Amino acid sequence: MGASDRNDTSSQTESSHTGNKYDNAINPEKALRLLGIRTDSPSSMAADTEADDMDAAHLDNRSAGKMLQVEKVLGTAVQVKRSSSVPMMNEKQTSKPVIDPVKQHRDELIMDTNKSSIVSKRSVEKLYYAGQPEYFRYFVNKFKRRSPLINRGYWLRMKAIEYGVARFLSERTAKKKIVINLGCGYDPLPWLFLGKQPQLCQNTVFVDVDYPELMQQKLAVIDKTEQLKELLPKFTRTGKESGLLASSDPYVAIGCDLINLSPLQEILQDHLQAGSGSVAILFTSEVSTAYMEREASQAVFQWAATFDDVRFCLLEQHLPDGPEHPFAATMLAHFDKLRTPLRAAGTMEEMKARFVAAGFPESGTDIRSLWELWSDPTFLSAEERRALDRVEPFDEWEEFALFGSHYFLLVAEKEPNKNYSQTSVHRASRASFFAGSSRASMVSSPSSDRPDVPQYHFTASDVVDAHEILEPHDYRRFTAMIPPAFAESSDGSVGLHGGMGTQERLSSCNTYSSFEAGHALEPIIGPPIRNGIMCHAVTKLGSTSNCVLTGGRTSPDKASAESWLRLDGKWRRVQDLPRGRFRHCAVPLVLPTNPRPAHTVLMFGGKTGDGQVLDEWLIWTGETGWQQVAIKGEEKPAARFGATMITDSREGTSGVLIGGMTSAGRVLNDFWHWNLERDMTLTCRNVTTRATAFLKADACILGRFGAQLVRSPQGILMIGGITGARMLTRQDEILNMKTLRPQPLEGPRPLFVGHSVQEVDDSILILGGGATCFSFGTSWSRSCLLNRTPPDSFQMIWQLQTTQEAGKPTAEQSKPFNETPQNPNHSTQSLALPIPTPILEQTLTSTTSFPTIISASRPLIFKSCDLGPCTSLWTTPYLKSAVGATRPVSIHSPTTPSTSTLSFASKNFTYTTQPFGDFLDAIDAGQHLYLRSLSSTSPSTLPTHLATDFPALAADFTLPPQLSLAMESAHSSPLRISGPVNIWLHFDIHANLLCQIRGTKRLLLFPPSGVSHLGFPPGASSSPIDVFAPDPSSTLAATTPYEAILHPGDVLFIPPLWPHTAQPLTDTSVAVNVFFRNFMEKGYAAGKDVYGNRDLAAYEKGRKDVAKIIKAFDGLPADVAGFYLERLGTELVEKGQDWMRSGADSGGGGAAVGGAGISGPLSDGGNGSSAGQNVGEGGENLHRTYAELG
Repeated sequence: MGASDRNDTSSQTESSHTGNKYDNAINPEKALRLLGIRTDSPSSMAADTEADDMDAAHLDNRSAGKMLQVEKVLGTAVQVKRSSSVPMMNEKQTSKPVIDPVKQHRDELIMDTNKSSIVSKRSVEKLYYAGQPEYFRYFVNKFKRRSPLINRGYWLRMKAIEYGVARFLSERTAKKKIVINLGCGYDPLPWLFLGKQPQLCQNTVFVDVDYPELMQQKLAVIDKTEQLKELLPKFTRTGKESGLLASSDPYVAIGCDLINLSPLQEILQDHLQAGSGSVAILFTSEVSTAYMEREASQAVFQWAATFDDVRFCLLEQHLPDGPEHPFAATMLAHFDKLRTPLRAAGTMEEMKARFVAAGFPESGTDIRSLWELWSDPTFLSAEERRALDRVEPFDEWEEFALFGSHYFLLVAEKEPNKNYSQTSVHRASRASFFAGSSRASMVSSPSSDRPDVPQYHFTASDVVDAHEILEPHDYRRFTAMIPPAFAESSDGSVGLHGGMGTQERLSSCNTYSSFEAGHALEPIIGPPIRNGIMCHAVTKLGSTSNCVLTGGRTSPDKASAESWLRLDGKWRRVQDLPRGRFRHCAVPLVLPTNPRPAHTVLMFGGKTGDGQVLDEWLIWTGETGWQQVAIKGEEKPAARFGATMITDSREGTSGVLIGGMTSAGRVLNDFWHWNLERDMTLTCRNVTTRATAFLKADACILGRFGAQLVRSPQGILMIGGITGARMLTRQDEILNMKTLRPQPLEGPRPLFVGHSVQEVDDSILILGGGATCFSFGTSWSRSCLLNRTPPDSFQMIWQLQTTQEAGKPTAEQSKPFNETPQNPNHSTQSLALPIPTPILEQTLTSTTSFPTIISASRPLIFKSCDLGPCTSLWTTPYLKSAVGATRPVSIHSPTTPSTSTLSFASKNFTYTTQPFGDFLDAIDAGQHLYLRSLSSTSPSTLPTHLATDFPALAADFTLPPQLSLAMESAHSSPLRISGPVNIWLHFDIHANLLCQIRGTKRLLLFPPSGVSHLGFPPGASSSPIDVFAPDPSSTLAATTPYEAILHPGDVLFIPPLWPHTAQPLTDTSVAVNVFFRNFMEKGYAAGKDVYGNRDLAAYEKGRKDVAKIIKAFDGLPADVAGFYLERLGTELVEKGQDWMRSGADSGGGGAAVGGAGISGPLSDGGNGSSAGQNVGEGGENLHRTYAELG
């Protein structure tokens, strides 16, 4: 019974309704009859044996005399008072309790649900409340991390109850407050407030109520746990088996069954004077009364309403679209399987009517689904929602919305001397419990008259029939449809690629066909992507059979940047996206170019692996690759992912964009029209107001996340997805965008989540789909056809034909493919360097996990860090004084004074020695000089350290404590001072924290996977390419640059082997590097390493082995030797690519820091491999070794 998802299921009612003295809109007795609940007084009912036995079992807890004895033992004797406002229950005397074994077993099953619930809440506490006092931990033997979906669902449940209790405790009143947790289980609600928000708990008593056996177990934990007992002054156990079990100043524990309210009522009255006018009461019940028969739970609500000053906070399941909805059916089946069925689950409207019937004023009763609360800014701020994504990667948004849509939070209040009769006036004047959540203020909310049941008037022509395709069925979701490779099959077959299967992410492709048996069918094959992928896009290029696959993800923090083109039936890798993304929109465009039309792909939005939500528009052609599209005018859609987009016509250059989700997890309810102009700019127009005005009260069904747009004979249809206000129903999941009217669905009920759609003949083919239904199981959709043909007139011919794996990519497929430009004078200079991706920025907090960031092996900027007084002290005069103006230092001085970029490869500089003061004066004057400090004692053999080589400056510089791991494993910490000169492109073997002290600096970084395009000679860690002024013939167009702009106090984490180059944006730049080791110690080459750029031992050994391999071919003809050496080199390249993909798929893995293994957090489908980063970097070294073999 309770917060642990339990309560009794008996049907015996032990309370009578005493009448409602308030003027409610619904007559209580009439409402009870309408709900099918008997209104007879319990005293007139035929009491069955079970009820009599339960009364007898609690007989010794009822007498006021025995209560006084208990209170004397506890030292808390008070005068017994009986309030006329609290009617006493009928008492039945019997000498000996008789145990009903059937009911006892049922109660045990209900109590068992406490175990899984409390483990899930402990998972939330440990992950999402880091740094705060922990109380769930004492009731859980062993921590078990739940999935991100279950964690987030329980977090929202916990937040809702906390919200309700905190609002009650924050009320200003002189009355004593009592918080009664009905069916509390092991939930530590009292400690969450006594220990974490004691300022709210003055003059407050928390009461835990549950089965006696369960409460005894809970008290045993409290008794042996000092951290719990210290918050309960004068904590004393009574030694009784039921009734009042324990008491302290702020806490009371009661063991009773809610089908018999007499013991509970007497304890509240006699021990806490709950019936007096000087007490305000809040009842809380989290999935507790849901297990009771409707009449029994109604008796609890009725009894609660008899108190003068009372609130009731109820969190339970409901059925917004009836028990047949796939989520609802899975949920109900789950509880039935546990033999703890939900006895009275209905709609939110019905539950509100039950509370009004119980005696709570209608205008004092508010109810919202948890999904609606999630989007309410007064309940959760945008930053609170974003903070959850920083705890663990998350992308189960549709499943989360389904969960939240099937749970509600109801808050009912009945306060004395408050006028509840004038509903409209009252609502306008009082502060609603859900302040700011009024449906009138939410565009995306349904009618307030019927909050969870939409009202439509349909004709026969509106109805859409669903017809399941023939067996067999293959279950997968978040897939992408691939057209057949040859145009002659385009009307009768389609491929379904990738997605999440029943066990794992898939890389295979299903072929579905309407051809008769025996028809020669060419299987549709996807691109040879190494790993299973989901949430990607496949865009057909006009009327051709060619198509482009883009993006997608493995886990939510591992987005793919790959793009694959199928041209004339063959898949070829094309230029990668500027940054990996998933849940993006991509549509085909046909540009009116000469001498032939150009088939292109227009892309918008999406989400990156590091959590950034994008607002960029990109366009792709075979000649130019991906280019950013500029927006003309001030109107433009905000950043989003999971939106849906389609062109106005099949080969047009304009279209619509609808919905999507913000970075704060809120569904956007907007509607945009866009047009690609002749000058390749984009104009956007917001047409939301017109559309929502037409939809009126149903405006919430417009903006969706995860929906699909498809052409049909009736016009463009939007199918499925989720809204930000409520769950879509069978009546409105399909919206006709031409008429802006819903089209109801008849026949088998698909779950329109993660589905793919395509027009075929006069029907819509729905392939895949389904959802994980919280902790209840998974509901998979059977693929189907939608049309307007009645089932008895339709013959299904579509079915699954084959499932085909693509295999591993060949070297030819992996090599980026570009079409020859139509215009021979076409300039590629604009493609010399793609648009850099800004590096993610983060503010250091107490919860920042630097080992996890190291494990991810992605650059990151820590903004505005406290680096000590250096950021203000290190001016030129101070540096001269502290270091000494005459101290000689070694300087990089360009051979030509006007040189703006130093190159280690061409050695366009010399090493000169100057007095430190003269050097500072020279760079202040704008000279192109650069200082990288060396060891003051042995510059040719030892690395430099700020503390030993510049002791006068060392005390001014400190790393934030969250980054202390770098100092513990530090290789060196050089001081860098430069004038307006660029530093050459290079990579470091060690991880690096670049701490900007003075001035502003720009850096460009490149992932190790692109090293082959950056011109590094074999065995070298410096490249001759100047990325700030690239040669048009360079291979930089195939790279993926990242950009960092550093200001004083910023710290840039540069993972090992990420090539980078720096460009000061001010005349003088001062910085400190901290290089640190994050591989296993044995991975580094033995011997001296002054600059931290000596290659790993395996690579140095590999280069020697290459020399031996080449020597082994001496004496053979040159063409023979070249033939075999090239084959060996190809093997190394393929192995290097395999390793680099493996490293990318594991998120960089958890490299070892100072010999200690650090692994990344668990996420969808797996955790960071401890070898992942080393594998990826090993792949780069194999690429470099191949360059020597070649």
